[in-house]
Amino acid sequence: MDMKIIHKHEINLKGQPTELALPINSVLRNTEYLIGKKGLYLWVEVPADLNAPKETRTFRVFKTGDGIPAGDVYVGTAIDQHAPESFHLYEVPKESSD
Repeated sequence: MDMKIIHKHEINLKGQPTELALPINSVLRNTEYLIGKKGLYLWVEVPADLNAPKETRTFRVFKTGDGIPAGDVYVGTAIDQHAPESFHLYEVPKESSD
């Protein structure tokens, strides 16, 4: 029987992209701002097989009112309940190999 697990990844809030080496066909499950850690996290469902082939996926955070590139794909929104901040997580599409 094939098994899967969920991993938690911290996402950069300082405007820089976050690159994650994730197994191919990983599924993005949740994004949330954790108040105790003062950080944005992404939970990803992955195969339990440690040898599964990986790909680099890139994510960026935008605040409400920021301009978002048209090609970026929405992942989720997380809210800091102790400050008036909302964080919108987007995946940056892979560059076309034309």
